[in-house]
Amino acid sequence: MADAVLMTPREILTGFSSVNNQNVLINDDEYLRLDPAMRLFYEKVRENLGVACIAGHLRSCGYAVRALNLHGRNPSDEAITELIRRERPRFVGISIMYDLHIVDAVRLLRCVREADPSVFVAIGGAFCTYNAKLIAERIPEADCVAFGEGELTVEGLMECLAAGRDWRGVPGLWFWQDGRVRSSGSPKLPDLAKEAWPARDLLVHHRRNGIPTPVASTYTSRGCHAKCTFCYVPRAPGVTAGNAWRVRSPADVVDEIEYLQREFGTRFLWFNDDNFGGAFQDGYHHAVGFAEEILRRDLRISFHCEFRVDTGLVDREALRTLRRAGMASALLGMETGAPSMAKRFRKGTMVEYNFDAARLFKQEGIELEPGWIMVEPGTTLDELWENLKFIVAADIAVSENPFSFISRAIALRGTEMYDKIADPMPPELPDVEGPARAVLLEARREYRIPDRRVEDVWEAWSRVSAEVADRKEELPFVAQLIVDATRARRTRGEPGLRPLLSRLRGWADGLAELLVAFLNLGLLLADENPPRLAERLETELRALVDAYDRRVLGDPYPVFVAETRRLCGEQAMAG
Repeated sequence: MADAVLMTPREILTGFSSVNNQNVLINDDEYLRLDPAMRLFYEKVRENLGVACIAGHLRSCGYAVRALNLHGRNPSDEAITELIRRERPRFVGISIMYDLHIVDAVRLLRCVREADPSVFVAIGGAFCTYNAKLIAERIPEADCVAFGEGELTVEGLMECLAAGRDWRGVPGLWFWQDGRVRSSGSPKLPDLAKEAWPARDLLVHHRRNGIPTPVASTYTSRGCHAKCTFCYVPRAPGVTAGNAWRVRSPADVVDEIEYLQREFGTRFLWFNDDNFGGAFQDGYHHAVGFAEEILRRDLRISFHCEFRVDTGLVDREALRTLRRAGMASALLGMETGAPSMAKRFRKGTMVEYNFDAARLFKQEGIELEPGWIMVEPGTTLDELWENLKFIVAADIAVSENPFSFISRAIALRGTEMYDKIADPMPPELPDVEGPARAVLLEARREYRIPDRRVEDVWEAWSRVSAEVADRKEELPFVAQLIVDATRARRTRGEPGLRPLLSRLRGWADGLAELLVAFLNLGLLLADENPPRLAERLETELRALVDAYDRRVLGDPYPVFVAETRRLCGEQAMAG
């Protein structure tokens, strides 16, 4: 039996874009049936680090905890109710990391209530941090909604439940009392120097079921010193000017990496820090100190992290040290090539910093993933031209999927951007009903850009670019079909289908060039501003993409793929 059961819901698509979805398209059983070569394209979901941290913290306090991550699994209502009846927990925590979790979170909550109406149920997670009051109002079946960092909040709840004391004084909660929703105040922040390591229940589950575990997630710090208007981290509950960015010791992080390598064979780490590079010299010394500790112990690890261009890490020696320690890639918060947009974002940096960072990353051989916002509530056509000119001059359209540059800021509750949208449009939620819909209707604000030309350009760009991006995601599977069919042909002494593979590779390699032409076409037509701009631009963009496909593949992409599937299918049947 467990004192606490912690659950991460499944992703359920809601009908609009999310900033965080991980797109887990198959479950664990389907993954195990894949050809090993194809598993590379179905990287298993990152852990819910929030739940992992709370589970590790509670276990360090002596509690028995069952942590269940439903990514890649699809348990029935009956399986959930049976789990609760079997474990008989005193406390159940349901983590909503982001908007796509909320539909399944409501289902899990109702399953728990059916299994044991008396069990204490709390909802928490990153999505709750800025929607806690709203969720408490709309989902009263939960006893409370926790917000902010949850380790000490959940520990306080467990202590009160065990002692039979009133739990409403535990900081960091919203709950119903006397006919209205009340708060117990901001949460207390844990001392990261004393925190237990995140629990690894998901990795244990995967290892037990024969799923490789070369990838794990952890963190070296929490928080960020910056004030970006599109980000809610600056308003994190419990944070003050003196503790906006807090760190673990480099030695402790590297000790944890050694444990992950020893127990799970970890070869790649996602660092989930809000700002791995921290603030100025403090950030420099912390990150470089971590890298030097990796090198001192001669560990072999690769990792990805995220930081700003104004940290001390955009420095040749710092980047070189980090690369030697294993930093294979980094998301860098560039956001824009237009100075006026950077000013509205309150980035506190200059576009020149972005250019210098791109140059240094290229020189040091580190893969750069630019954090980029092409369109936001105040974007003008001139600013879109500045964005395009920067992308070309800095040569940054060489990421894994160049069409990810066509992005629109999402105004999330808790951000300054959300507060400034005076006349929001209702989001479209065609497939969401009940309390989940009520929450999602208020958790973000849709907006229309004042310059109608920009809105029209966005409409056409987003529609056509989504199709190109989907094709890029499909490409590895088409390539695998060709490889399998080629192997089958060679066993019969027949020529393979490698020329098809070369065409696919050429198509992917030319996407950066296509992106620039795509953006250029949109802006040139917007300058002309013909009648029915969005409709005409969409037609011309499709013609541009079609011409690119024909030049590289010999046919429009859908025709090429259909013909490839036919050829490969025939080879499979012949084999």
